[in-house]
Amino acid sequence: MAHALTAINVGNFSVPGAGKTTTTLATAVTHLQSGTVDLVVVVGPLACFDPWEKETRIAVGPLIRTRRVRGSARQRQAIYQKTRTRDLLLLSYPTAAADQLMLLDLFVTHNVMLIVDESHRVKRFRGGVWAPALVELAKRAKVRMVLSGTPMPQSGRDLYSQLNILWPDGQLTGTRDAFAARVENDFDDVVREVMPFVSRTPKSALGLPPYSIHHHSANLSGTQAEIYELIEGRFRQKIADAATWRDKIDSLRRGRPIRLLQAATNPLVFSSKDAYFRLPRIEDSSPTLMERLANYGSGGEVPAKSALAVELITSIAQRGEKVVCWSNFVANLDHFRSLVSESLGIPCYQIDGRVPAGRDDLHSDARADAEVAGDGDTRESVIDRFLQEPGPAVLVTNPASCSESISLHSSCHNAIYLDRTYDCAMYLQSIDRIHRLGLPADASINIHIIDALVDGRETVDALVQSSLESKSRRMQQLLEGAELLPIDLSEDPSVDAEGSERDLELLLRYLLGQGE
Repeated sequence: MAHALTAINVGNFSVPGAGKTTTTLATAVTHLQSGTVDLVVVVGPLACFDPWEKETRIAVGPLIRTRRVRGSARQRQAIYQKTRTRDLLLLSYPTAAADQLMLLDLFVTHNVMLIVDESHRVKRFRGGVWAPALVELAKRAKVRMVLSGTPMPQSGRDLYSQLNILWPDGQLTGTRDAFAARVENDFDDVVREVMPFVSRTPKSALGLPPYSIHHHSANLSGTQAEIYELIEGRFRQKIADAATWRDKIDSLRRGRPIRLLQAATNPLVFSSKDAYFRLPRIEDSSPTLMERLANYGSGGEVPAKSALAVELITSIAQRGEKVVCWSNFVANLDHFRSLVSESLGIPCYQIDGRVPAGRDDLHSDARADAEVAGDGDTRESVIDRFLQEPGPAVLVTNPASCSESISLHSSCHNAIYLDRTYDCAMYLQSIDRIHRLGLPADASINIHIIDALVDGRETVDALVQSSLESKSRRMQQLLEGAELLPIDLSEDPSVDAEGSERDLELLLRYLLGQGE
């Protein structure tokens, strides 16, 4: 906070879970009380609205009134017209861009503190409409802050738009092309120049109790084991037909390695398309595979990982505790939620991309699926009900929906991973949902990871585990350390999910029966 009040226009790039919202609210109150500003405008993803409202109530009480800017253009205009001193307006990125002219008028009549939350989302180096709109608004703001635990998901270039929001005349960056050249040629010098205007609290400074990781093996059996081996066989046939090593790698990538992860988790996911990973339902020329898929589940067979997860949940529930269960595949979330509800009879909630982020998003294009959430349910309301359950409860969700701007640590200290992809950043960020500032010093945080075996031999899960172990050492340094460094992720999350070139090489050797 002292840094924010001294440097005025600053970036808070502290690690996820470090209390950036609370620190920023304290800064805002100080500015409001000193008369520097009389209005606070927060622009961020819809998922951040609820945390801002809750933190404002807890941290500053009646000193600031939060208001969501949602609805039609006319409704939003009415909100701007009724804005008064000490309001905190919450806007999504699309709203800020669409309402740029109305907001510019508002910034003329008020002394505004502009806060851009999860600012890495406006990192696009060229093109886009969010960053230019925010830079124009920043020119009229009296105080400017950007917040992100991952300010450089792809490269040092990701800082350009964020720094231009802080200093919209380009004082920190120079021209776009000049900044790109500096990042390429001497990134350390760029960091040295911007450090007076950014702060970063490492995870080690939060005083959090360590979390414990427990590995469990689930032996695939019956039809699921047959399906997994048939999927493996399909990949082996494809790479056998490829002439060179490079051709084999390319063939493997085209075949979508994530299919192996699906088979190891729950073959039922093959019966529906996956929009997030852009996977169609499987319609294979092999009658043997299609017969197994058609019959799977009809005999009551439960996927091995799901069965083991239910056992883990039972022991957690017997202690009266809550647990979040992660899976990357929406169809598996649907199946697992039904399994838990039917077999355990304890409250089980589900969040995925079909559940709208906030209450004001219910009538937008993001509509809740009636079987996933009830009428009027949002991610906010589902999480609130889960956390407020007086006894044991289960939250079933995917990292794509809940790995950012979500806090579960107040009453949930257990996580089960039904599956993981090669995306290390998404995995570590999901752990941060229950391992963050505010935990009691004696809290016991337990992470349960379920890996599949077939006839006692390792599956693709072992390759993912090895890859994540290797990546996490560097990734944790980047995500949780004090240094400001790019993470080097892909623009497309599905690319990271299916592995790097090195990951594909190891998968190819696994399929060929070769060691490293």
